[in-house]
Amino acid sequence: MKKIAFTLLIFCTFLNVWSQTPQVMFYGYVEEGKLEVEETDKKKRSKEKPAAKLAGVNVYVYEGETLLSTQTARETGFYAAILNSGKTYHVVFEKEGYFCKSFELDCTNVTYPTEDAAIKCLTDVSLFKKVDDADLLNLCKVPFAKAKFDNSIHNLVWDMEYTARLKTKFQTLAQPYYTAEAK
Repeated sequence: MKKIAFTLLIFCTFLNVWSQTPQVMFYGYVEEGKLEVEETDKKKRSKEKPAAKLAGVNVYVYEGETLLSTQTARETGFYAAILNSGKTYHVVFEKEGYFCKSFELDCTNVTYPTEDAAIKCLTDVSLFKKVDDADLLNLCKVPFAKAKFDNSIHNLVWDMEYTARLKTKFQTLAQPYYTAEAK
């Protein structure tokens, strides 16, 4: 009887390990955004302070319209979210006085990594101080970046053309506000 119980215990343990869902660890730091300005003077660029890390940023993870989890970035600006395979997620970053930013991560085909417990997706997030502009506020309603799991390289791949278009649109609309603020 002890052999049967022990065999069942071993079987159940292996079944539990085998049936776990592959995951993506989406993590990084949230910092205050700075507009990219073309500088020809390298000395000025090297004297620039690094972006300030933002504490108290709320991080929301959605599947469709359903809120799955909420957390607050640490004092250092660090955040981390675990995303299970088989779903598409929207991760939204919000802080009072700043424009929100969201990311769309298609994890529908995520498979186990060969070397780690989860696929790692390091992504630093820049939030810009809010200004009164309806077009900029509307940009908050769409994902800033989109990523999809690619089995051929066994990692998430960002749609860089999509991100570049949104970044350019944001910078074009925001430039007058932030350059006036810097003077």
